Amino acid sequence: MDAPATPSPWTRYTVLIGALTVQLILGTLYGYSIFWRPLEQEIFPDIKTVAEARVEGIQTRSVRPGFPETIDTDTGPVFLVATAAEKERRGAEQQGYLRYAFSIAILAFAITMVIAGRIQDVTGPRLPALIGAVLMGLGFILAGFMQNSVVFYLAHSALMGTLAVVLLLLFHALSAQADPDDYPIVKWGPHGIMTMVIVLGVGLSNRYVGEAGPVDRLMVLWGTIGVLAGAGIGFAYVCPIAALVKWFPDQKGLVSGVAVAGFGLGAYVFKGETFGARGFIEAYGIPRFFIVHGFISMAAVSIGALLLRNPAGTPKQLSRVETNWQDTLKQPAFYVIWLMFFSGAMAGLMVIGILAPFVLEQVVKGGMDASAAGAIGATAVGVLAIFNALGRVIWGLLSDRIGRTIAFMAMFAAQAIVLVVLGELEGEMGLYVAAGVVGFNFGGNFALFPSATADLFGAQNLGANYGWVFTSYGIAGVVGVAAGNLAKEQTGEYVYAFWMAALLCLVSAGLSLVLKPLSARH
Repeated sequence: MDAPATPSPWTRYTVLIGALTVQLILGTLYGYSIFWRPLEQEIFPDIKTVAEARVEGIQTRSVRPGFPETIDTDTGPVFLVATAAEKERRGAEQQGYLRYAFSIAILAFAITMVIAGRIQDVTGPRLPALIGAVLMGLGFILAGFMQNSVVFYLAHSALMGTLAVVLLLLFHALSAQADPDDYPIVKWGPHGIMTMVIVLGVGLSNRYVGEAGPVDRLMVLWGTIGVLAGAGIGFAYVCPIAALVKWFPDQKGLVSGVAVAGFGLGAYVFKGETFGARGFIEAYGIPRFFIVHGFISMAAVSIGALLLRNPAGTPKQLSRVETNWQDTLKQPAFYVIWLMFFSGAMAGLMVIGILAPFVLEQVVKGGMDASAAGAIGATAVGVLAIFNALGRVIWGLLSDRIGRTIAFMAMFAAQAIVLVVLGELEGEMGLYVAAGVVGFNFGGNFALFPSATADLFGAQNLGANYGWVFTSYGIAGVVGVAAGNLAKEQTGEYVYAFWMAALLCLVSAGLSLVLKPLSARH
């Protein structure tokens, strides 16, 4: 267990520096959208219509409308389709597959936070943050070897092992009360589960793994920058928040915002052209970038983690209300705040997951040449990241002054309005403004919800309690990306998904009115 520190004027500011260092690196999660285009070129064959291929002198066989095929050329494989519409649909489908790495990372982030929060409450913030540093760094380093068949088999083995553990845990939960003498399946069921997983794993590996094809590489990406990096972020994320709330008990909103401001700012630093990811990827390729970023992440988060600690003798001084996570899950207020967080997170994550390609499409639709519009999507990601960081600090400060309820209502109402108009914007400046507003309000979630959780359930067990609240964020990441993909595939537009998220934000604005009365009644 980390040794609590005796409070001093300087100690809590070293903890603040450590918190910002950790969050700055973890925030690169919100820069994932700049990966999709280079990863598409790295993983999938180039897509051409038959007419384009013939103009370029590529020998083609007859292709029936809607019946694609892959052929090898001197410059690599080419995926042939019959029409331009089919080419566009296929490209959107490939981008959708890649974007699920982001939603998987969000889900792993949220699920592991439940575990990390409990570890943090028991051992202090340093140990789980160090675990997070190792997992996040390892995830990116392994992703850099996506061409290596050994990594394919390791990723496949890890996936099958995880599946076996989940199935065995589920079987145990369902059969815990049954007597093995009366029900032989209780005794032999785990053997059947393991046999099934082994046969499934061997069968899939013989069919798909190790061929260095798109399926292999997608598995590696989902398992590395998805599961492993997401789990690392989940282990490290809650530690700075829980530590700082204990060091600054009278300014929970502000300090929660400052603690996670680095998370929002991380994406801005990350996407930079000269010193950030975008320029490095263009110069050296995305596999090498993943390896370098993995080592940097492991080192920087470890350094920040070593600066984190809890103050001595504070647990009894923290709050009038201290609720463990078991009791928290019994309160109606928990489910209200969970639904509110789901709405706010889904709205923001939907936009973050598709922002770069969405902005590119909109400015091209507005008349800009596609070649001149290439950097606009990355700039929009940067604008969103800056305002994401500002929103965390400003909404946290405002909520300490005007109260959580009014802050929640204002934030959700503003987000609903901008989502309604976002799908109709085609001008560069209008899209930048909208991206900034979305980022500002999305960032507010990460200041308001941890401080509201501490208000409602206490700060002593904030790690575990906020971990459970944060599961809504993981589910919102999957639903948000899926909703954006579905809207694009079915209608060719993102606007309907934006409208649905706007409606959920309005519902959450109403729910904020009943949050405090529910808690007070309990």
